[in-house]
Amino acid sequence: MAANSSIVLTQLDFDSYKDSLKTFLRSQDRFKDYDFDGSNLSVLLDVLSYNTYQNAFYLNMISNEMFLDSAKLRDSVISHAKELNYLPRSFRSSSAVIQLVITSTNTAKRSIVIPKGTSFTSRVDDFTYNFSTTENYVITNRTPSGSSLVYESEPIRVYEGSYLSDTYTVNYDRPLVYKISNKRVDLESVLVTVFEDNGTTVQTYKRATSLFGHDGNSKVFFLQPGIGDAYEIVFGDGVVGRKPKNNSACIIEYRTCSGELPNGAFKFINTASIDGETNIVIQTITAAADGAVAEDLNSIKYNAPRAFTTQERAVTSEDYENLLKANFPEINAVVAYGGEDASPPQYGRIFLSIDLDEVDGLPKIKEAEYKKFLRSRSSVAIEPLFVSPDYTYLYVKTNIKYNINLTGLNPEDIRTNVIDSILNHASVNLNNFGRTLRYSRFIRDVDAAEASIISNETQVELIKYLTPVLSTTVTSTSTSTSGSLVSLATSGVISSGQNVTIDFKNPLRNDIPGKGVEHLTGDIHIVSSSTFTYNGLPNCRLEDDGDGVMRIVNTSGKNDRTILKIGTVDYDTGIIRINNFNITNYTGTSLKIYAKPRTLDITSSQNVILNILENDVDVSIEQIRE
Repeated sequence: MAANSSIVLTQLDFDSYKDSLKTFLRSQDRFKDYDFDGSNLSVLLDVLSYNTYQNAFYLNMISNEMFLDSAKLRDSVISHAKELNYLPRSFRSSSAVIQLVITSTNTAKRSIVIPKGTSFTSRVDDFTYNFSTTENYVITNRTPSGSSLVYESEPIRVYEGSYLSDTYTVNYDRPLVYKISNKRVDLESVLVTVFEDNGTTVQTYKRATSLFGHDGNSKVFFLQPGIGDAYEIVFGDGVVGRKPKNNSACIIEYRTCSGELPNGAFKFINTASIDGETNIVIQTITAAADGAVAEDLNSIKYNAPRAFTTQERAVTSEDYENLLKANFPEINAVVAYGGEDASPPQYGRIFLSIDLDEVDGLPKIKEAEYKKFLRSRSSVAIEPLFVSPDYTYLYVKTNIKYNINLTGLNPEDIRTNVIDSILNHASVNLNNFGRTLRYSRFIRDVDAAEASIISNETQVELIKYLTPVLSTTVTSTSTSTSGSLVSLATSGVISSGQNVTIDFKNPLRNDIPGKGVEHLTGDIHIVSSSTFTYNGLPNCRLEDDGDGVMRIVNTSGKNDRTILKIGTVDYDTGIIRINNFNITNYTGTSLKIYAKPRTLDITSSQNVILNILENDVDVSIEQIRE
């Protein structure tokens, strides 16, 4: 049987199977000189090879689908997630907050009722979407206006989508799967009503997300993923959760939506009169947002095992992060860290920093929503505190040398490719919490931007954007603001009037010799800034003197002359303190503060997000012939 070793079992290839069968038969004495290709036996070998190939492929696919990591079919991934008690996110309706101002000529009216389901329309691009209320609102706030009354509503949240229902008859002799038939359902909108005793008894069931606190009389239902990208309703068994009576009618009501497409809707129009009134003005308080499509396979594979470890409770920092990421698709990034790691330490608290998609900062309404979500899942003794992300930007200055004999591209094309490569590296490797700029990988990606690039000489500095208070007296109230470049430019900056503290949260270089009160303009400094006007003098800048003192300097000819010592810099912590920073103007939308990091690898910690903006990339091109 030694000849069996000639059979190849490691390749899923038709020709390999056939060749291995031929090799095996040739090893037998009776087929030693047989012409397999020119005989009818070749057909039999084709059949055997084809059958072997199909079975091998089929078994390989089945084995892949048996594991969450390797599964490709959505039903397989959903099945594995179900075993981990994970409910994949459904479609989520976009919602907006509006306020109605209704003018009524009926002075005898005491109030105006806005019924549940009142419809409004809005357009995004070339598509019209329907929004509606989910509860009744009563307007009693009215103001006389001539012979009319003006009613002003409270803020009203409206949700995009249309309402559908599925009806089933409970039959325990032939158990049913209570399936939600529409795949675009928003699970937050599901309502279940059971009509028992021929409709004389109405039971309203509420959704439960865990078994805790429920007994055999609890009117609750559970949601679980089903086959075909659908969701299913599961009732209790009489031990945990009330069991509906046999032959009852079960009605499942829900909202279907368009996902993220209506996001951004701002102008709303009522589709009909409200309580008989037609003079209606709609004011938009918050544009439509938070709409999302169902969770994709990669997200399910990532979140399911982590959700299983949290068990719907927030104990560790990772629990907070996993719960928020799994339940709120609008969250781009989240980080949590204990109060013992804060400076100064704040025991009994956990700090949360959240970066939302296409939103600067964290709106108060979202903060309240996240706090409410965490309240029932976290320890009573732990207080969650939300802090804004601390954005630290990177200034990249690189000199590119490329061989003009290897490409037909001009220098401007090379520059564009390099900038695109740098921004792509930032998008993939930065722009999140807990990320590190690995210098060696970064310059390797710069070299890889174009095949003709021979080398690059790249310097990376830290940047903070500061929006100073211009020419006002110093106040004693401290405020902290953070966010992105335009509307929240002062990330990582604490100001009290003209007293400013800038925290780079990275150690800075301390090996550059000190400079005197007057020095050459081109001298290197660890800390510097863009230009501003101070006491009527233009072209002023901030810089350090190399010995931990911050000062304002003014350019005069080829030299910079010190005007005023204004603060300190701690090179070990990266904290800069500036006092009485009273300037009258500055260049651009924000004042840029530059600092040279001590190490080539730059790390973000706690609520810091590193990123690179296109305006902060300086690329020079040098042509070489080789």
